[in-house]
Amino acid sequence: MGEGSIAGGSSSLERAARVEQRVSELRRRRAELAAGERPSLESANFARQRAQDALERAREAHHASAQRHEELARIHERTANSYQEAAMRGDERSPQLLQQKADEHWQAAHESHLRFVEDEAKAQDPTKSSSG
Repeated sequence: MGEGSIAGGSSSLERAARVEQRVSELRRRRAELAAGERPSLESANFARQRAQDALERAREAHHASAQRHEELARIHERTANSYQEAAMRGDERSPQLLQQKADEHWQAAHESHLRFVEDEAKAQDPTKSSSG
């Protein structure tokens, strides 16, 4: 497998190059503004488009994160079920230890479900994100 990401499919090297390019653009623009150059309609529209693109990437990232949390919750639920079944069958371990392990996985599943809800809410409104 390559270094592709879920959102966009670009490699980390390509993303790093885009970040470096954006940093250069921002430095140049800051110097222009410091020199008294006024923003043009074109530069304002370009900035607006960049902001909209960033907002969409944030939505996609939160949605992808939410899906991973939901998958993790299902894994914890299956694991908890397995521990509970083993406790009921009276497998070699102590039933109390097996039930404790099941309870830990039920708690982890619950926490993952909560993270899913939080990330889906942030996908709907990324401005509520700590990174948005």
